[in-house]
Amino acid sequence: MKIRVTTEGKSVMVDMEPKLADKVFKALVLQLLQAGGDREQPSAPHPSKPVEIIPKSEAVPVKDYEKLDGLYQYKGFFYTICPECGNIRGFCSKKEIEGFHCFKCGADIPFTEELLPLHVDCECGHHFKYMTNMKEKMFDINCIECGNPVAVRYNDKRNSYETI
Repeated sequence: MKIRVTTEGKSVMVDMEPKLADKVFKALVLQLLQAGGDREQPSAPHPSKPVEIIPKSEAVPVKDYEKLDGLYQYKGFFYTICPECGNIRGFCSKKEIEGFHCFKCGADIPFTEELLPLHVDCECGHHFKYMTNMKEKMFDINCIECGNPVAVRYNDKRNSYETI
């Protein structure tokens, strides 16, 4: 992965491992934001539309779902387990759904509880995000790209599953 820093008349590019590049990028951004904190904010690319920076403490969290009639509605990628038979299935829905159908036992499972985010970072370099109803502390999920198993663990602080 490459990190590039450019200013008027100067430019530098460094090639490094993706994980290290991510850490370096975050550190650089923090330093840049702290260094420019008491100066005027840079102008937006379109002067007619000023950029408003909202402090993190005032930001409204973005939800991947909506709750209607006591059921949660989600769209996107899912990694679900059937509570009736234990069948695990991954799928994608482009439209909002209120539950899923188990093709093994025929049960219709509504989303009565909030699903948890599941972040998968495979060694092959691909990242995937799912929503899941799993309740296990740790489990393996196969990478969509290369098929290798990726171990994930529940993170209490973030209330989500993350790669170990």
